[in-house]
Amino acid sequence: MKIGRVQLFPVATPRTTGIANQHLIVKIEAASGEIGWGEMSDLSHVPMYQFDIAELERMLNELLRGKDGRNIAKIEDDLIRFYPDEGHMYSRTGLVRQGIDLALHDLNARAAGVPVYHLLGGKLRDKMRVCYPIFRMRSIEEVPGNLQRVDEMLAKGFDLIRVYVGANIEADEAFLGEFTDRFGGRVEIKSLDFSNLLDWRRSIMAIERYQELCDFMLVESAAPRNDIEGLSQFRRRCKRPISEHVLHIHHGWQLLSAGAVDILNVSPYLLGGLRASLRLVALAESARASVLIGTTQELNLGTAAVAHLAAAARVLDYPGDNTGPYLYTADVVKTPLEYVNSHLIVPDGPGLGVEVDEAKLSEMTAGAGWTFGTDLAGVLDRTPANRPSARQ
Repeated sequence: MKIGRVQLFPVATPRTTGIANQHLIVKIEAASGEIGWGEMSDLSHVPMYQFDIAELERMLNELLRGKDGRNIAKIEDDLIRFYPDEGHMYSRTGLVRQGIDLALHDLNARAAGVPVYHLLGGKLRDKMRVCYPIFRMRSIEEVPGNLQRVDEMLAKGFDLIRVYVGANIEADEAFLGEFTDRFGGRVEIKSLDFSNLLDWRRSIMAIERYQELCDFMLVESAAPRNDIEGLSQFRRRCKRPISEHVLHIHHGWQLLSAGAVDILNVSPYLLGGLRASLRLVALAESARASVLIGTTQELNLGTAAVAHLAAAARVLDYPGDNTGPYLYTADVVKTPLEYVNSHLIVPDGPGLGVEVDEAKLSEMTAGAGWTFGTDLAGVLDRTPANRPSARQ
């Protein structure tokens, strides 16, 4: 099955929180007419530069046109050579590889009439537990709105949340104390996520204060990025399991060999797709470590891929973070993925199991502009410019 053409479609999708994020939808068409869809998820991050989409599309066509789309291993090897790991959190090369990897899996599974998880070795589970994100608070005034969001999501069936912390300890304490009073026994906290904002000493002091107010499963990103020694120091002093995003397979080995983490946070958008993610799952298994599936909050295409990864992963000990279809108010698929009681249901249709609405795609491509401006806190925290802390 020879690859005939690669097309890239930029889209901008509003979030319920009031911001919009950019993504690239990938379409791979075989010379024989079969089509596969993928996604380069959430480009609206620091560093603040974007793809030259026309040039990227041209280069991907030069690299892939005429190749056998069934030989994903060879194509992945070529992509790693041309788009190597950049070694930071929002690697654009990882996104390029993710988009092609997902589209090839969709293409091959659709051609065979099977779900993608069949290409990954089969299905161990029908669903994965996921949490809804409560974004970082930089002022006390932002606490009531986030508590209201917990209430709204509980009414929709989400009884598990992840809380971004570390920017304003007093606001965090106000939220966590009120959360326990209002939702204790009804909603759980998966993690307190420092997002690499604090050094390990300040993270320890914060955790000692937070754990007096609420219960939570684990702590994420509790030292500056790439401070593996600091994360190790934090882990020695914290009684909760520690998770960190894995940037590439050697980074995963470094985290495990240094005793810095209990859990590898495995994300296709960082690692470059499903095959690379399964290698990290195998690395965790070899070290008897745990795994959770992280997110940049993908659209339905990217989230469907995560569901197939979860279905096939031998190690998956903790809930994931993949609730993008509930965060975005617009998407390119005809029917969104299904969530039931804080669980993402693995789709059983052919390919990724979701169908792209090309009319919607065309409409959304027309308005795919950068929406964050130069509001650094908004870019980092995924919060809108009208948040209370922005007016101070």
